Amino acid sequence: METIQSFTDQWTNPSEVTTVLMVIGGDIVQKALAQSAGTWFSPVCFSFGWVMYAFVALVNVVGDGRLLPRPDYPAKVFNLKSGYVRENQHWVIGRLVRDSEATMSREYPLHNEGIRICVYEAEKNNNKASYTLGVTHYISLGVMICQLLIAAVPLILDKEWGILLITAVGTILALWHGALPQWVAEKMPNRQHASTIYALTAGNGHKDIMVIKGKGNCLNLEELATPDTPRNGGPWEKFWKPLSKPSVDHEGLVRFRKTGTMLRQTTEFWGQPRGFWVTKVTTIVQSVLWLVLLVCVSAIRTNTWFLMAVGGLGMFQNAILAAVERKPSEWNLPLRLNDVIVTKKVMDGLMDLEVSHGCGEALLQEFFPGKLTQDEKNWWYHGDRKAYDDRRNKDKLARGPPRSRRAQFEERYNHQSPSDGSASSPPPSPTRTGGQDPGQPNEKR
Repeated sequence: METIQSFTDQWTNPSEVTTVLMVIGGDIVQKALAQSAGTWFSPVCFSFGWVMYAFVALVNVVGDGRLLPRPDYPAKVFNLKSGYVRENQHWVIGRLVRDSEATMSREYPLHNEGIRICVYEAEKNNNKASYTLGVTHYISLGVMICQLLIAAVPLILDKEWGILLITAVGTILALWHGALPQWVAEKMPNRQHASTIYALTAGNGHKDIMVIKGKGNCLNLEELATPDTPRNGGPWEKFWKPLSKPSVDHEGLVRFRKTGTMLRQTTEFWGQPRGFWVTKVTTIVQSVLWLVLLVCVSAIRTNTWFLMAVGGLGMFQNAILAAVERKPSEWNLPLRLNDVIVTKKVMDGLMDLEVSHGCGEALLQEFFPGKLTQDEKNWWYHGDRKAYDDRRNKDKLARGPPRSRRAQFEERYNHQSPSDGSASSPPPSPTRTGGQDPGQPNEKR
């Protein structure tokens, strides 16, 4: 009977459980912040995981100085003009690749094909050191209001104001941390008008390649892939006063880049950027405040189901926010889908990319690090495409016809070398194995 009574008491007012729940889920909160922080209003709601995350953030800032977690999806960044490749070390690029693959898998699913290459053109971005509010922020605001309404029920019924106080304070602390400028310093590169052609992929053996033509509108993905530490001044130069100031030469004149953008210099305090000091002070203060809030939670003995509902709702919101797909435009990288190449053989796909856009050769070493056949060498390095294309054309029902045999490309490549991607031909229709045409994509992402 004592066991039954203990169960009954615990399910009536699970006070001990709420205290335990407050110290789990810190990794979910960190990923939710990495997904959405960067505006004055952070859409990450108060939840059970915030206490644990407060101390994770403190350890990270004191350690390597970063708030962003490591990327959770593998990716490499290729500069298709220079041929250089970088292993991605940035959260945003990993999520760009993940979300592009998820979207393309719904719209252009693979069956027995070997490669899917999606070619995008970058469109004009916001060109500023902050993100814009979106649907996610408004939905999260609604969740926060629901949490406060739930927490207000004990106050209305029993004049118990402790749960409402905990919810309100937790929400304020969450919004405070999400508004730190370091989130933008880490998530957004200084250079935001790249003209380079980039390729993002998980590498050899992977079936997806994301090609982005900069067109003077693209974030510099090479800079983003190997981010500088926020302990240095570089990440803070994109901000205005008081976090940076105009950079001047020895004559006192303001310096400008070739693009006309003003060069800025980070303002420092005791040898470190002011913005980083803001982060350090905030994480130290918040770790203490969250610990105080945890003690207050342990003092709640009645109406604890309402506190469970508030924390549980926040935890589900955090989990969804941490995992949800985001459009490239939400990373300040608006893209227009220009072409989709789907082929049974990887080599055929790279050749079609070279023919259509003049940028496939830089990926050859990644996907074919070994020896090439003589026909492949002739195709890539000697300008003799006939033998390989003839062999592929004979098997076109399975492999699809080579794009070099299409009329829309023949004239272009009579006047252009294979490595030159500067021709201004109309964008080709996307093709897949067997010559099927899924239609002309022209969507803004």
